[in-house]
Amino acid sequence: MFRATPFGGRILQRPSGLLRFSRSVKTSTIDWKPVRSVPGNLRTITHQKKTPVLRGFLFGLMLAMPIISFGLGCWQVRRLKWKNDLIAKCENNLAAPVLDEIPPILDPSVIHEFEYRRFKCKGKFDYDQEMFLGPRIKDGVMGYLVVTPFIRSNGGEPILIERGWIHKDKVIPSTRTSGYLSHLAMPQGEIEIEALFRCMPEKSNLQFDHEPGAKLFNVIDVPAMAKQSGSLPIYCQMIYDLSDHLDYKAQEILEAQGTDPSILGRLFFTKTNKDEEKKTVYIQDESDDSLFYQEFEFIKQGVPIAAKPTLKFTNNHLQYLITWFGVSFFSTGLLLYSMWKRKQFSSAERIINAKRKGMKKLMQ
Repeated sequence: MFRATPFGGRILQRPSGLLRFSRSVKTSTIDWKPVRSVPGNLRTITHQKKTPVLRGFLFGLMLAMPIISFGLGCWQVRRLKWKNDLIAKCENNLAAPVLDEIPPILDPSVIHEFEYRRFKCKGKFDYDQEMFLGPRIKDGVMGYLVVTPFIRSNGGEPILIERGWIHKDKVIPSTRTSGYLSHLAMPQGEIEIEALFRCMPEKSNLQFDHEPGAKLFNVIDVPAMAKQSGSLPIYCQMIYDLSDHLDYKAQEILEAQGTDPSILGRLFFTKTNKDEEKKTVYIQDESDDSLFYQEFEFIKQGVPIAAKPTLKFTNNHLQYLITWFGVSFFSTGLLLYSMWKRKQFSSAERIINAKRKGMKKLMQ
């Protein structure tokens, strides 16, 4: 349709009915139930929902860790008290006076009460049953510990004596029977030794068993040593001593003279001087430093170098205690944080599921 203009022209005019339209559905432009922001990646949440068994297993471990670590911490508290009592007992035994003699009958089950207790004993070594423990390194040199049964003079069963460390070249007995220190390397006859009781750890199942009859032991196996040598399962260590025991050396001289030798640390014997026809008494002065040797002399002559009488206990239970209680504390904090995050994720999942249901209803 055309319409005339004041200037004589015409324009095209559309019918007014074509510009009108009616709305059959009314929708709101505002979302009154908006979706809340999810605390985490939605993809991660969806993936976690697909692995409920793994999530449950990991959550169970997180629940168990604080309880287990706290229990281990309490156990270390008891271990610390036990180790302190053991060290105190051994220190008292080491500082106690030396036992002049031990009874003929010994009970191996009560030796742990006398660990590190020093004693003296008379008897002789059974070199036929000599055993070697090792190899052991001392100052960068390879050698072995000599363990020899000691036959007691009071009639009791032999006991195992760890005499000390020797060089690997002195394992053969013939290399120790000659020299100016042969009376210390392999003393003959009845002597008096000073040693201390030791309770050695039992052999682990992971360690190799000893070959029966062999003189070499890789690890300390007191029952096997005692069975092989016919001794009591009692392990003792001689005390570090570099002095020259003249009573060992003069044994044959005194027996030839018909004199009863003294083996109490000093030598008393007499001899007749033909010129003066009188008896001269020779006494070993314990303060004479010339009667002490150096370790290198003992090594060259094959004299066993005994262990020093010091406690050999490790006490790390305080560090273990702090570690386990620390693990319990931090794992508890991690568990609480995980439970809080788990609650947040579950609330987000509920919101998402509710929104999806609402959208499905609108689509219907």
